[in-house]
Amino acid sequence: MTAIGPFEVGLLGLLAFFFGLDYIWVTPLGIWRPVVAGTITGILLGDPLTGLLVGSLLEFVFAGLFTIGGGTVPEAATGTIASVVVAVVTGLKPEAAVPLAIPVAVLTMNIEIVVRSFDAVFTHWADREIERGNYGMIPIINILGAVPWGLSRAIPIWLFVGALAINPPAVKAAIDALQVVYIGPFVIKFWDAMAVAGAVLPALGAAILMKLMISRRNVMFFILGFALAAYLKLSLLAIALIAGSIIFAIYYFIHRETLETQLSTTTAPPAGKATTKDFIRWFGVSWFIQSSWNYERMMGTGFAHGMLDIEKKLRKDPEELKAWMRLHNEFYNTEPHIHNAIYGMTISLEEQGADPDTIRGIKTALMGPFAGLGDSLIWFTILPIAFLIGASLGVHGNILGPVVALLIWIPVSWAIKYYSLVYGYKYGLSLAEVLKGDVLKIFREGIAAFAMAMVGGIAATYVRATTPIVLAQYGGQAIKLQPVLDQLMPSLLPLLFTLYAYWLIKTKGYSYGKAVIILFLTAFVLALIGVLG
Repeated sequence: MTAIGPFEVGLLGLLAFFFGLDYIWVTPLGIWRPVVAGTITGILLGDPLTGLLVGSLLEFVFAGLFTIGGGTVPEAATGTIASVVVAVVTGLKPEAAVPLAIPVAVLTMNIEIVVRSFDAVFTHWADREIERGNYGMIPIINILGAVPWGLSRAIPIWLFVGALAINPPAVKAAIDALQVVYIGPFVIKFWDAMAVAGAVLPALGAAILMKLMISRRNVMFFILGFALAAYLKLSLLAIALIAGSIIFAIYYFIHRETLETQLSTTTAPPAGKATTKDFIRWFGVSWFIQSSWNYERMMGTGFAHGMLDIEKKLRKDPEELKAWMRLHNEFYNTEPHIHNAIYGMTISLEEQGADPDTIRGIKTALMGPFAGLGDSLIWFTILPIAFLIGASLGVHGNILGPVVALLIWIPVSWAIKYYSLVYGYKYGLSLAEVLKGDVLKIFREGIAAFAMAMVGGIAATYVRATTPIVLAQYGGQAIKLQPVLDQLMPSLLPLLFTLYAYWLIKTKGYSYGKAVIILFLTAFVLALIGVLG
């Protein structure tokens, strides 16, 4: 049993704080994702393997859960830290520790709701400093807005791990007492059933991605991914390569004329004066776009922060500068990577002399469509696929899992964010017209199809459900149900649980919180009565 003292409590809370900063600063590192967060937590506690296993399993549970617009979802990093701590301190099976992440993740979600309201304080503070002409305070105010987000992660961990640290032997004894419970004639193996239920919970992550992306146009790609995993036993990386190649070829050759026509007619406006050094500086500032995100203005103060240096160069009249900074501190919200295209357009158009109404109109018109494109591309395709590929290695104890996830996520997400800025600046409204037209529709359909192929692979491989039921005894040998099901279709039970989770979310309209409880209880009870095992 690993001891947890005040030092470890403080350190884990600080770790959660930095996970919160990584999250609100647009995930430049990706360390808050479960497969990475769990491994780091395990390293700090002296048991990296347990951290890796728990984090990898939770990556599948939290796949597809990300806040868009003003929504909130259970927070993955704090739930991961809590589960790893319990598993390390008590020796609990990683699968059995997985369900314990949900209560802490939900607690963090509710604290985050408070933060989303409170952070309007920073926006109003920025308003006052703009009126005073004290523009140098805007970057400070915006960055300080991230502190409550970090605390929203640290506080639940300090509470949870602090309570656990008061008497670890008592916690261990309570868990051991539940290993085998006798209720009348029934023998209940509580933690074994918890482990079975935990292994089924990844069905919920797959179902969430299905709800967001599946359609009649791409359901066959879900079947493709499922078949590649269930029948050929291919890894997620192999499925990504095969399905991605097929989908790219299909969409390119079907829509080749449309793509080539629209892209070839896109011309750049007169070249601006920006240098590579300028782009790098703007790119660095753009990571803070949602640092002080709040329900009232959302990314408004972050946009003002990003435009400050540009406006200082362009506006020599103090009143004109004040008017432009007021404009940029207004309501604004879009996907924070593709935001850079709007950011680049705004800089370029202002350099060409665009008036405030034009800039306000462009921001208002583009932030919705670009949010849809960015959310589909970044948060519901690239991020889950990168970290699920890493988790697919991690569940087998391969410590390279988190490394592989970060080697996919960081270069790809940084490149999208950087080149969105560059091409937004160079092509301006011409790029906007392309992205709002048929190219956007084709592109979104293609990435949705790719995501569905990956979800099919996840359902077949990482939703783990088998049955120990014995149908009959024949000639001294037991005839078991599971081999019969495997002959009908490999991974049939995982598929059924995935479809069941999808039915709960999509057809019944249950929230994530309610759906996870129902799915967990279903698997838990079936394990207790011997149907699953």
